[in-house]
Amino acid sequence: MIYGLYQSAAGMMTSEYRQGVIANNLANADTPGFKRDIAVFSERQRADQAGLRTNPSSELLSALSGGVWLGRTETDFSQAGLTRSDNPLDVAIEGRGFFVVEHDGKPLLTRDGRFIMNADGRLVSAADGAAVLGPGGAPLVLNPLGGEPSVSEDGRITQRGATVGQLAVVGVDDPRALTKAGGGRFVAPPERLAEADARLLSGFVESSGVPAVPTMVGMIESARAYEINARMVSLQDETLGRLINEVVRV
Repeated sequence: MIYGLYQSAAGMMTSEYRQGVIANNLANADTPGFKRDIAVFSERQRADQAGLRTNPSSELLSALSGGVWLGRTETDFSQAGLTRSDNPLDVAIEGRGFFVVEHDGKPLLTRDGRFIMNADGRLVSAADGAAVLGPGGAPLVLNPLGGEPSVSEDGRITQRGATVGQLAVVGVDDPRALTKAGGGRFVAPPERLAEADARLLSGFVESSGVPAVPTMVGMIESARAYEINARMVSLQDETLGRLINEVVRV
């Protein structure tokens, strides 16, 4: 009986965690360049497999599963859809790679290529004004009087035919090494940086990687799983109460 309570409680905990992950994804369904998280679960080991026991396990319980438990949370780095904006400083990455911006003095990777030129000619993120960096790690500065800039497929920025800067686009040898820093940005260990396998498309923005309808369905499934496990806990508690009050008393 207690075994069943643990099983159902574990189901409630995993469903609650999955709901939190899905809720965060839904909150960023309209965030350009956002990459969704996926909660991955695994089967728990049975009690007689998890560690040393002082007493033998019940033969009836040995044949049962150990239930479900959180395995890890993965980020889906799949290419999202591209939306035309016709703004020459909106740049989308087609392929595997990231732009580099500076926020609070730290370089961060992002797929959000919505850039603007401020009054000083600095190229910054349209989201929060974070400086956009070039290959050498220096902020990009354009000519505010040099005419409308354009961005080529290899990241060169030109004004009136003259090259005035180059966008830094980097790859990562193992995306699992990235840590989310908020706002669709990531922190990358320097030793994981690699050459990007990508081309740039000016006048496009990469959409959020969160499919709204399937994500809503996942939220409903997770809520229903939580409710079912909560009901199972209640039923088992009632049965255990009857056992104590009727069978043991006799």
